[in-house]
Amino acid sequence: MKLPENYYHCFMGNGLDAVLIGYTGSMVADKICVDRCNWYKSDRYYPENKLVKVAGRFPMDKKLEHGEGSGWFEVAPLGRTWYEVSYNGKKLELVDSKQQFVPQEGVLYTDLDFGLVKAKVVTFMNAFNSLLVEHYEFSHTVEFKSFMAPGVWVEEDWDTDPFLSVQMDGKKSRGSYDLGETHGNYFLELLPTPSRRDADGNGCVQVATGESFTKYFSILDDRQGKEEEADFQKMIAPGFEMILRAHKAFWQNYFSRSSIQIPDEQFQYFYDAAQYHFKAIQNPVSGGLPVNNLRRTWSSHVFWDAYYVEYAMLLANHLPEALEGCRFFLRTQEAARRHAESEFSAPGLKWDWEVTHDGRKAYGSLLHMKFQVHNNGSYSNMIWRYYQTTQDVNALRELFPILEGLAVFFMNGIVIHTERGWEIGPLVGVHESPNKVRNEGTTLAGIIDIFENFAIASSILGNATDFSAKCVEVAAGLRKTLDTLYNGKFFIAAEGYDEWNMSSIAVMYPMCVVAPRDPRALRTADEIIRKIDIVPIHHGQKWESPWSAGVEATILAIQGMGDDAWRRIETSRTGLCNFGGMTEVRMDNVWNMQYFCTGEAAVVTALHYLLLQGSDKTLSLFPAGPSGWKECAFDKLVNHGFEVSASYHNGSISGRIKNIAAQTLQTTLTVNAKEIPLQLKPGEEYVIEKA
Repeated sequence: MKLPENYYHCFMGNGLDAVLIGYTGSMVADKICVDRCNWYKSDRYYPENKLVKVAGRFPMDKKLEHGEGSGWFEVAPLGRTWYEVSYNGKKLELVDSKQQFVPQEGVLYTDLDFGLVKAKVVTFMNAFNSLLVEHYEFSHTVEFKSFMAPGVWVEEDWDTDPFLSVQMDGKKSRGSYDLGETHGNYFLELLPTPSRRDADGNGCVQVATGESFTKYFSILDDRQGKEEEADFQKMIAPGFEMILRAHKAFWQNYFSRSSIQIPDEQFQYFYDAAQYHFKAIQNPVSGGLPVNNLRRTWSSHVFWDAYYVEYAMLLANHLPEALEGCRFFLRTQEAARRHAESEFSAPGLKWDWEVTHDGRKAYGSLLHMKFQVHNNGSYSNMIWRYYQTTQDVNALRELFPILEGLAVFFMNGIVIHTERGWEIGPLVGVHESPNKVRNEGTTLAGIIDIFENFAIASSILGNATDFSAKCVEVAAGLRKTLDTLYNGKFFIAAEGYDEWNMSSIAVMYPMCVVAPRDPRALRTADEIIRKIDIVPIHHGQKWESPWSAGVEATILAIQGMGDDAWRRIETSRTGLCNFGGMTEVRMDNVWNMQYFCTGEAAVVTALHYLLLQGSDKTLSLFPAGPSGWKECAFDKLVNHGFEVSASYHNGSISGRIKNIAAQTLQTTLTVNAKEIPLQLKPGEEYVIEKA
């Protein structure tokens, strides 16, 4: 059987639960790159005494060591399900598989060729419940064996079973496990009613005969508040058709919020798949936006990457999800307060480098990472960007305590005043090395954001104080320090570190402290983005990095360089798998992992910026459209309080702008170099017939 060259198992999720589905329409044992198919819950972790090795986050020969109050909360592979097919008493081998994942439905469709027998499979992780549904239609009557088992397929390297204990009952096709802080139950049900249920190794098997089968697999735990047989039976009681109909309706409603149409089939599919992934990774309890819910993708924890996903969702009009991403910090602020007090002896709020969904430190032996603080600048920006994009004053008021707490901590715990002015001492930079650097660009920019976001929000809400005035003063001083990092060609990474890395461009985006059209920014783009024949920047490493490509393309798009931005986006093409997922980096032409939503979100934002840009004073339609694009369109994207739809056809633009804020908004609309002053009341629309 020949799989696509860019094949990877298909990711499916509902925020809490995540699975990888293979080419059979179910889980398979095959290891693709670094992953085998498994079921994970986003915040259910290995017991610490069972966590032998961590998934690629420090040298494999280094012993796990934890400082007081720390721990490595590695998301646990809980279980798996698969099947076998026999025809006329002979087990069938798969000859060919063709698959299509439809993001707008949240459904994977698989056409299977077993030689004499053909089959169609419908697979989805239910949007509402911890329920994996697989429905099979065969061309002939077959014997269908359905399996489930706990833990991993093969114990090797860091793929180890996580349980303190596990019990399986083959006669009932049920099981239970103990993870220490959580415990739960397994459920497997095959319809029509199996003729046989039995044990199979450490798992269970059910056998039935026919042409049509539905397989339900579920893992429920005590933290969900439901884990009993009655809960499982209630989930499957509506039957396959009704469960599928409700599931599709959920995803179709989600996708009705917005869309884009671009003249590139692969990136169009990538964009749609990314919108599914962003929703499918968001924890439904905390609102936290991790890189993903799979073990390899940073163990499902939240850190500065959350900004990229939240902003991509925000621009795509997924406002409830973006707001819940910000509320994560309200829900975990007491942990941030404890961290500031106990480890920095400072008041206010400071989120650790990598945080679990309930606020716990989550990076174990990399204890130096508590001194990497720029993630807090990103969290401040998440809140400020939400207000800036929606003009929602009520949300700004609700989230203001986070902006204030961050400003208090950084004023008291991080910034220093020297004979040179306001600056920051040695901290861990964006490169994550334990060798600290002074006045690092990303960190400086992040702290400037923290102070300025707080001060502007204070003014908007009528809360200006002497402290907010001091924040303005210190931010201005830090800007002068940041200016010293420009060496005449580009922004160096940090004082005494006369090279470029992600900090050299992060000051422009995502931190947005140096305006992308600033002459220094234009020169930096010339030096390290446009004119040097290298792969995109990734912590200074010359790896193929879709994440960096998205950041760089966003900067180029803001600079009005649409063709350069599109070429940069295209460098991420080699990082795309057949189901629209994107890798973090390619090293020696090998993906290090897939479904890296930080990279996906960075590229999605770059695509948004090709189509629509705005500021406090302007709104521009198709400001950086690539010259090769003769047609493109978008529907209901959001920018600075406006919901915008527009289409471009051979130079002609039509569209609609609607004020979705609670107050009257003014802007200057730019369409094909024509400037149109606009003033719209709440709910009012302006229509562009053709321009």
